[in-house]
Amino acid sequence: MTHLRSSALAALLAAGLLVSGCGGGDDSDKGAAGPTPAEVMDEAKQKFDDASSVHIELATESTPSEGNGVLGANGDLTHDPAFEGEVKIILNGLTATAPIIAVDDKVYAQIALLGPGYRVIKPSEYGAPDPADFADPDEGLSSLLTQLDGLEKGKESRSGDQILTTYTGELPGEAVKRIIPSADAKQTYETVIGVDEDGYARTVEITGTFFSGSDDVTYDVELSAYDEDVEITAPSTS
Repeated sequence: MTHLRSSALAALLAAGLLVSGCGGGDDSDKGAAGPTPAEVMDEAKQKFDDASSVHIELATESTPSEGNGVLGANGDLTHDPAFEGEVKIILNGLTATAPIIAVDDKVYAQIALLGPGYRVIKPSEYGAPDPADFADPDEGLSSLLTQLDGLEKGKESRSGDQILTTYTGELPGEAVKRIIPSADAKQTYETVIGVDEDGYARTVEITGTFFSGSDDVTYDVELSAYDEDVEITAPSTS
């Protein structure tokens, strides 16, 4: 009888071990989860800051009837810092697009009203930022990624041939104003970030008040061509 009881007990113990062994791996595997939204933004910021260059397209479909400001920018940004491309502005109700080179703490522009060739300008006089400042890790474009309040993971979306995971939150106006000077520092801005499968920020959509007397405006930023071989030098001036 004792032998039978021992055999039964051994069988039960063996069965228990088999059941626990079939439970799908150890506990660390069960609890494994992807990165938090904050960790995703931290990584995306680091990738932007580590890249030698990034191609930037900033644009809005809205054109206010009054006020001055930047409506778009398209060009290459390096971490020298430097920028070469075009900037679209609205000034006293008129819009204009000007070739821009920002390097060595100077901004050069070709503005038709000022004559041919590049001239050194002060972007603030045109309601525009120094686009080279977009590379600043503390106050430039990448800083927006880690200043989102109420950050949450959203749905997947498509941008061209890329599948992006979106993240939503609100940006303080002070942060947005450093990129788009017509922003209201006292407001908050609804923001959507699109991150690709490799952890790179590819799209930034910012919505809120940018011009007095107008409805909410949305600015779209597309980031591409990370880490290309880009060299930007100062142009000859007139």
